[in-house]
Amino acid sequence: MKRAGAASVRPCPSCYKPRPLFFFFFFLSTRPRAPGRAQGRAGPAPPRSCDAAAAARSRPGPAAGPGPGPAAMVPPSLALLLPLVAAALAEPLRFVDCGSKDGSIQEVNVSPCPTQPCQLVKGTSYSINVTFSSKIESQGSKAKVYGEMLHVDIPFPIPEPDGCKSGIQCPIQKGHSYSYLNKLPVKSEYPSIKLIVKWELVDDQDQMLFCWKIPVQITS
Repeated sequence: MKRAGAASVRPCPSCYKPRPLFFFFFFLSTRPRAPGRAQGRAGPAPPRSCDAAAAARSRPGPAAGPGPGPAAMVPPSLALLLPLVAAALAEPLRFVDCGSKDGSIQEVNVSPCPTQPCQLVKGTSYSINVTFSSKIESQGSKAKVYGEMLHVDIPFPIPEPDGCKSGIQCPIQKGHSYSYLNKLPVKSEYPSIKLIVKWELVDDQDQMLFCWKIPVQITS
């Protein structure tokens, strides 16, 4: 029997329907976590495959700096030969033989002198190279240099007048060729004029092994 005053309770089918939001949170709580992740911290990176490692090795490295300049790439032996090559390629000067009795001039070079008449700049020293052959024998030789103006010879001092200390191997032998080497300094106090340079080399008998003349101009 039913009690009086008591309300009858009927089952409510809709009250027991599962809620979608309840299943969503249940899914998140039961989802397995990714390996190596705990409390937001990243774990170790997974090992790379062989292809990835090979690709990393093939990547170009940082660009190299600039290489050595042209001067640094020249070998020391070649650097020593360059002045000799330049002297060998220099064009011989046109000169006037002024009385080579005991010798014969083969070639005269003044460096630097790209054109004639040679422009001699004050305060500069010029290289002299004379190739000649001797017609006599002599124990020694001596150089004399003059500046010729109005047919007057004015002595021109040079650092080494001794020919045996200027590339000539003494004693001088008859029929041998020699290369005479010296310097022609142009002092700052010289006037700016045109003149003739006359260069003599005499033997033991004070006879000329060679004598040559060229026109020059002294400039500032």
